[in-house]
Amino acid sequence: MKVQEVIERFPEALERCLDNVPRSTISRVEREVRLTNGMTADLVVDLKVLGRGQTMLVEAKSSGQPRRTREAIDQLRRMRSDSRVSDAYPVFFAPYVSEASARICREDETGYLDLVGNCRLAFGDSYVERVSPENTFKEQRSRVSVFSPKSSRVIRLMLSESRAWQVQQLASAAEVSLGLVSKVKKELEEREWLLSTEDGIKLADPERVLMEWAKVYSYKKNSVGEYYTMAGTEEAELAIASWCDENQVRYALTGFSGARMSSPRVRYNRSTVYVESKLETVAGVELKPVDTGGNVLLLEPYDQGVFQQSRVLYGNRVVSPVQLYLDLQSMSGRSEEAAEEVLVRELRPSW
Repeated sequence: MKVQEVIERFPEALERCLDNVPRSTISRVEREVRLTNGMTADLVVDLKVLGRGQTMLVEAKSSGQPRRTREAIDQLRRMRSDSRVSDAYPVFFAPYVSEASARICREDETGYLDLVGNCRLAFGDSYVERVSPENTFKEQRSRVSVFSPKSSRVIRLMLSESRAWQVQQLASAAEVSLGLVSKVKKELEEREWLLSTEDGIKLADPERVLMEWAKVYSYKKNSVGEYYTMAGTEEAELAIASWCDENQVRYALTGFSGARMSSPRVRYNRSTVYVESKLETVAGVELKPVDTGGNVLLLEPYDQGVFQQSRVLYGNRVVSPVQLYLDLQSMSGRSEEAAEEVLVRELRPSW
């Protein structure tokens, strides 16, 4: 969405924010106001809340990520050097204001609104705050989703190897185009998730990035086949691994099957294995397809990136700690506890 389109929709967003607030009216909305200090305000708005008048100075952006938010706050601060708007209440407006951006605004005592329904206005005796459960612009309006299949290959590598990367190195290692890596880099900068060093780029806060990924990830993104076997879990995993090795098919244990490799205390009664081949083919290893109650899950990857950084533990191929954490977090049972152990034992020490 272009900035001009965002600006045009400000009145409706403000009305929605003030909905049900007693004695609230918008009396004037002026666009592209030229100030005496040479700057141009996107919007200057006069309104009354609880019967008291207030002027708003609004800066709009096409993105509500932290970097753009800080830019807007800085511009609003410089605009208010104009005596005509020095007492105006500064407001940041975007299609979607992320949680991190909302926090930045609160710390700076700047109001914010978005087209989703999130808002926070605090001036005089007035205080209005709304949080919308539907973040429709969060990923859909982003230039690139850093957690989409191909883009997430880049993120997975940066989480798995916490070092400075050159863009060309990332593209080669992740098997994606140089252009895609550049887009991911730009989006990470927008979210303030990236550090640039003399040696290259790295994640500023790997754990935070992983937590954000976990919020939108589900192992059910993969094609899931549920099966039953009379054999025990370890025997089934061995049979699947042997078949895959013989047929040159990539595989890797995940879920509790993978967690057991790094923590012998883990107990489980269902094997979970990524297999590169079609599920029906691999399922020929004495496995019976079932709708429910299976003790083997075979996952055909939503993207080949799930095999990145996989390792061999005790003779078994296991997904990377990053992929293992994501899968466990999205599974049922005591998987969150197992995920936490992966985070504490393997991931945090590597960062």
